[in-house]
Amino acid sequence: MSIIKWLDKNLEYVCLAALLIVMTVLSFTNVVLRYCFQSALSWSDEVCCYCLALSAFASLPCSIRYRTAIRVDTLVTVLPQRVKKILSLVCDVIMVVFLGVCIKGGVDVALNSASINQKSPALQIPVVWLYGVMTFFFALSILRTVEVVIKDLKGKQEES
Repeated sequence: MSIIKWLDKNLEYVCLAALLIVMTVLSFTNVVLRYCFQSALSWSDEVCCYCLALSAFASLPCSIRYRTAIRVDTLVTVLPQRVKKILSLVCDVIMVVFLGVCIKGGVDVALNSASINQKSPALQIPVVWLYGVMTFFFALSILRTVEVVIKDLKGKQEES
């Protein structure tokens, strides 16, 4: 059970760290190869591009969990505490609906790319995997939003 708790707490961080390490190592290697040996890896830019995009999707559930997403709260700060909680709950419901739409779009795009057997240009990997990972992080974002709503209703705050 401790592995599940550890994954619950650290999954996004592990994914983000792995993506950052891959981007850093490949970019550094490509710079060295380009300037020292006048040749570069043809596929590393594609991997770095995918890692950057996936890191954006991986950071979404993390920012939701710790309430670090950017919000315009000029009006909310002057409202009474009870109204703030209700407005926060409404925003969370809207977020879940939006993420549900994103999941549907991600599944549709993934199924379409799978049906035409679309592959990435340099690596020739099926891009359905990339769309699947994107959809996974949208689903994880919904779980994190529900988790935050439950903690808010119980009056608990997540420690970063």
